[in-house]
Amino acid sequence: MDDTPLHERMRRYETLASEARKATKKRDKMGKAIGRRLATSVTDAVEREGANVEVLGQSADGDRYRFAARLDRAALVAALTETLPDGFVVSHVNDDGTLSVEWTGDERTPSKRQHGAVLKAVIAEEMVVDDDGLVESVPTRDRVLARAVELGLDEDDAAARLDRLATLEVVDLDDGYVYPDENFSRY
Repeated sequence: MDDTPLHERMRRYETLASEARKATKKRDKMGKAIGRRLATSVTDAVEREGANVEVLGQSADGDRYRFAARLDRAALVAALTETLPDGFVVSHVNDDGTLSVEWTGDERTPSKRQHGAVLKAVIAEEMVVDDDGLVESVPTRDRVLARAVELGLDEDDAAARLDRLATLEVVDLDDGYVYPDENFSRY
């Protein structure tokens, strides 16, 4: 056991506790600044890509029109891969438009992570889920790759990354279709 008098140990404890509080405040302040910078990137991407708006119909008298605005998650992710600071990647976009941005731990974002994020967003965008959360239909592999190419990915790179996502059990490739697998959703 330490023979240092208790009052000296208590002073040391108070010093360490004070340093920890200061470090926590500094960490939280830095975290908020990072969050604001990432929010700016998301805002910029949303402003560029916007929402897909379609006319649903109009009233019989022609005075009232109905529209549906839907966020194109795949286009948003593709735009974000260009605007996020180095080292950050979109890990998931939810149906309600909320999204998760993840730090990769590196000073630059590997293109494979960016490609994977875009592919996951394409799959989520193309998938139809019923009210109970059960998958009703999934996109074909060809449709996923075609949409990825529309969003700026090289087809060979997209195909290689899709195969890698299958190896990682993020998706299941079966009979020309792409199904979500056990690791598909990351919130």
